[in-house]
Amino acid sequence: MIKSPHAALIFLSLSLTFTTGVSAQSNASQSGTLSSSNATQNAKAVGPTATAPSSEDSDVNNTPDKPKKQIDSVARENARRQYKAGLKYGRANLFRQALQSFQQAVENDPEFADAYYGLGLAHSDLGEYSEAVTAFKRALKLNPQMVDAYTALGQAYSKLNEKKEPAPTKSKATGERLGLPADSTPDEAKKDGEENTADADDPTRIYRVGAGDVLDIRIRGVSGNASTLFTISEDGSLSHPLFGHALSVVGLTTDQIGEKVSTELKQRSMGDDGITQVAVREYNSHVVLISGLVKEPGTKILRREAIPLYVVLADAQPLPEAALATVVSRGGKSRNVDLAEAEQTSLLVKPGDVITIQPAPKQFFYVGGDVKSPGELPFRPGLTLTQAIISAGGIKLKGDKVQLTRGRGNGLLTMQEFKLKDINKGKIPDPLVEPGDRITVLP
Repeated sequence: MIKSPHAALIFLSLSLTFTTGVSAQSNASQSGTLSSSNATQNAKAVGPTATAPSSEDSDVNNTPDKPKKQIDSVARENARRQYKAGLKYGRANLFRQALQSFQQAVENDPEFADAYYGLGLAHSDLGEYSEAVTAFKRALKLNPQMVDAYTALGQAYSKLNEKKEPAPTKSKATGERLGLPADSTPDEAKKDGEENTADADDPTRIYRVGAGDVLDIRIRGVSGNASTLFTISEDGSLSHPLFGHALSVVGLTTDQIGEKVSTELKQRSMGDDGITQVAVREYNSHVVLISGLVKEPGTKILRREAIPLYVVLADAQPLPEAALATVVSRGGKSRNVDLAEAEQTSLLVKPGDVITIQPAPKQFFYVGGDVKSPGELPFRPGLTLTQAIISAGGIKLKGDKVQLTRGRGNGLLTMQEFKLKDINKGKIPDPLVEPGDRITVLP
């Protein structure tokens, strides 16, 4: 995975560009679904991901035109579904997952200009400006009328040139003595170290591998047709033909596994720089279960140690009547979330959690006294006192004074009195009714 030393800044500064830019390119309103990287499983993957190494770095404009591939309806539909999934993750600021969705979209439909535009924005948000330039060029080649893509292409070129320009005050020798990259100063190294520490503490930015995950391990100098994919066994160990024994890797990040493999190669005298890259190819160990009032219930695979609930909900697609979510963790702790409250849906979901989507519980209020149809009536949010009286058939001829009795939560009641004529004339506001309220109309 390509990492930018300014990734955190770009992640924040370009998130708005991604959301507005991609949305401007598509008016599609239907919800898409996300497919797992493991096509043999029914589980779905949600959350950002690290992609395996790619060799596609060529300039689109320098590539000879190829005969157009005939796209069947199934491939085109898959492309649209992945494109919509990319939009969802982009709006959630999960750019690595958005990148993967857009990549799958263009693989299914190489003539999908909007998907290339989204791909370019995702690369830009990740600091991968060379790849962004290639994607924007491809989008413009397919659709020269895509005005926003010209602006985005210019911005990507500008950022790419900034990365290439060396700072005159930096000392290569000083950096090497401190064990830093040649283009980094001690102050920048400290800043990067602080970001890395923050990332290590943020469960939404890291992934620690587990049993069943498939790793892509590429070692410099190892050639041939041997597979680079290795599955972590049930006991959490990793076996490789170059190792003398299995390595325990469960609970480690890909960077930590890379360091461990590199150390193993050094001990076996196979070079000081043997490891090239370690990435997760298939995510299988981190799962949550969602059921209830959703279009797509079942197992969802997380690509981070924790993911906001709203990301899982976006993939599962709650039904219109869904109102509450109950999240039960592995330890048995249960939490209730009001789906109408954005802050509550930011609750972090972790592997092993069970999510149940439910309708709003039935609530009632009670009307008595000088009304035509007294009794128990269903409550709805936003109901006012005069509306409650009308729902009870309205007042009789003499009714005007109203008593509103409400529980205080400790078994005791409080009471307020209102005159309907004062409410109707606008002298006092029409008070809101709460579940359980008792309304008595007096003559």
